[in-house]
Parts: sequence; structure tokens; C-alpha cells
Amino acid sequence: MQDKRFIIQAGESRVESDENIPAHEKRRLKIYADDDDVVVKVLGIPEADYECIMVNGSWPEKSLVEGDIVLCADGRIPQSGDIVLIEENGRVRLGILAEPGRLETKQGSRPIEPSERIIGVGVALARKLSGGEIDFNL
Repeated sequence: MQDKRFIIQAGESRVESDENIPAHEKRRLKIYADDDDVVVKVLGIPEADYECIMVNGSWPEKSLVEGDIVLCADGRIPQSGDIVLIEENGRVRLGILAEPGRLETKQGSRPIEPSERIIGVGVALARKLSGGEIDFNL
């Protein structure tokens, strides 16, 4: 299996993962992004703690590709259409908020189940485009 890497911070911090990742393995990493991090500089997101979640299956209608990294922040109120991080029975997954109290599915929207809890809101998306390692400075 081919190795993929995503550089979170200019220099050293990285998420390393296998090409095909089961939903329960190696998908989640907690990071602190400070003002030296590339995503903070380029996207203007706040310096804070984030959960990085790797997309483990493409979702073309939402422009998500397997291997994308979604940075999720807690303490935010999601808006309709936001990517959200959902926890259920100790496992996490990504979803789309259709409207308050409802999740978007391929069959339409459905109520958020009592066992589901939104624990984060997507604030940034990272996608590796090059097959090789990239080293650059801003």
C-alpha cells in the first residue's frame, strides 16, 4: 500500500496515513495550529486546537475526495451546509448539517439521532495534489 503524507505545519508536523483507511483506523488526529502553521497563515483560521479527520470515501457531490483532511473546531454552532464531526458510540464520522437538528443524506435529510452528537464543525479542508513530498516556505 502506498504511503500518503499531509503537512499540517511548515516544517515538522505531519499526518501520515495509508492510502485506504478503514473508518475506524488512523483517521483522527488532534493538533494545535498556531500562528506559524500554514493553514492559519493562508486561510486566516484562528490559532486553536483542531481535530483533523481524513475522508475515507469520496463524496463527489460535496467535492470531498478520499484522503482529504478536514480540520474541525469544537465550540462552534454549525450552519446549514456545514461539514460536521459526529460522535456516536465512541466513534466519529463526518456529515453535513442540512438544517439545525437534521443531517443531509443521499436519500434526503433525517433527524439527528439521540445517540449522535455534533462535536465539531469543519473550518478548513486540505488536499494533497502532488505525489511527492513538498517543501516550501511562505
